[in-house]
Amino acid sequence: MRILVFLSTVVLAWFLTGAVASAGPVLEGDTDNPVSPAPAVSRPDAPHCTVSLADKFPSNAADGSPQTFSGTLTPPKSCPGPWAKVVLDQTVTVSGRQYDRIGDLLIGGTEVWWGTTEEPSGEGHRAITYHFDKDLTPYTALLRTPQPFTGGIGNYTSDVYTGVYAQTVTLTYYRADHAHPAPATADRVVGFPHADAAPGAATVHFAAKDLPRNITGARLEVTLEGGACDEQWFDDVPDEVAAKYPAANMCGHGPFREANAALDGAPIGGVQTFPHIYSGGIVPTLWRPVVAIGTFSLHAETLDITPFAGRLVDGGAHDLSFTVPDIGGSWSVVATLLLDTDHHAARTSGALTQDDVAPVAPKQTVVKDIAGGVNATVTAHRDDVTAGYLDTSAGRVSTRVERTRDYRNSDDVTAAGLTQHVVQSDAGRQTSVSIMDGKVRSAARHDWSYPLTVDASAANYVDDQNFRLTGAVDMTMQLSDLTGDGRSWWPVSASREWLGSSGVLARTNGVNTESDGSSRTTYAGADDRGRPYWHAITTDHGLVTVDVGIPRRG
Repeated sequence: MRILVFLSTVVLAWFLTGAVASAGPVLEGDTDNPVSPAPAVSRPDAPHCTVSLADKFPSNAADGSPQTFSGTLTPPKSCPGPWAKVVLDQTVTVSGRQYDRIGDLLIGGTEVWWGTTEEPSGEGHRAITYHFDKDLTPYTALLRTPQPFTGGIGNYTSDVYTGVYAQTVTLTYYRADHAHPAPATADRVVGFPHADAAPGAATVHFAAKDLPRNITGARLEVTLEGGACDEQWFDDVPDEVAAKYPAANMCGHGPFREANAALDGAPIGGVQTFPHIYSGGIVPTLWRPVVAIGTFSLHAETLDITPFAGRLVDGGAHDLSFTVPDIGGSWSVVATLLLDTDHHAARTSGALTQDDVAPVAPKQTVVKDIAGGVNATVTAHRDDVTAGYLDTSAGRVSTRVERTRDYRNSDDVTAAGLTQHVVQSDAGRQTSVSIMDGKVRSAARHDWSYPLTVDASAANYVDDQNFRLTGAVDMTMQLSDLTGDGRSWWPVSASREWLGSSGVLARTNGVNTESDGSSRTTYAGADDRGRPYWHAITTDHGLVTVDVGIPRRG
């Protein structure tokens, strides 16, 4: 579908600048502001203080060049901590013409937010405003002392692409009290500015140094974002299929992607990623006003690497690396270490006792003829086990981590490569069990499933003034966390966010003849307080037609 990705990017300019037909199929005008069914971050009913990092800060300077906001983040004197919660809020307003862009926020060198933007609808349309939030409480250890910060949206303007993003960014600190105690969080946060992998340089490295000598638990949080030919990696095709349809300009290397993580060269796990789709992806009208799941704040995956903690406490510098096999474009890698420490000992020690991690996930590719084209099916599987122990002030703690992943992508490629029907299943589980003196000290299980179906066609493409693009996407993020004794499990949280969207964009003899979209989306599960939550939204022609929920948002 790379021809579709290419066209959806290029024709955006035509969509925004062309003359508007007076009759015929629907032509969307102004659209509603972006909405999402997911619950907002809950706010404790406790004294709080808000710190401003940016106030309507423009993504571009007066000369059009990109710019970032920066400063020093200091805990507010009126809310010195401890905190029940710390929440990032960001409100963005944009008008004019523009593509979707990437943004981030670094605090103390740690990427605490990584996301993308909404595309404005073009000149002559009203400005759009959207808001998102993120719970930064897991990074509390980073926020207790003054830290430099820098952030913003990497935006580029021209005489045609005039949209500038105005960003208002705040952190709100909610003081802990008896009714709202401070949650347990990592004792040390070690983050790194993002690094980019590319063809010919598929491995990125981070130097992990000055780590605590008394680590008792280690988690690795990783966000992956594909770009260029891997922006929509799930519709990349095997090289033989790309070669079969050269005029379609399809991206090769197949659709399976993961980042293979290693510590000092030793494999520690494969990192999957949710199939994020950005607001200009496939057909822009798919994402107005409901954007794809996770668009504004990309979803991070977390690996339990506690079995490797015995290596991390040696006082030396360590190489943390990520390799993306079969890379076809670019990949931004955002990595953060969340470390627990021994509060009663300055030193811990330990060793890795098992490291059965495949350096590269075994995969299989089968290409066969079907009516009108070919089907390419790619499967991959992981079944990794790591184990190790740590000698702590409480005694020897042994930890075993099992990670599985099952992946399948079936892609019907027809119309000389201009039409694709992609059905992808991607699911896995991480189970962590820690034992001391023969008894289970802690046990946690995380399950995830990211099914995706994409239909897209540029089969009616003639030239840049005569074409019709259509697309439909069905995507789900299903997550669950459980606790137990290592054999039996009890639910802690569960959620399912689903989105089904369709869109069309057409032009005839240089005139926009059709631009329309509709969507349905639901979120079911619980909010971050564990309260039942359900929310459903329906849209048509760029406008919200149904918005219901239990409880109501806001």
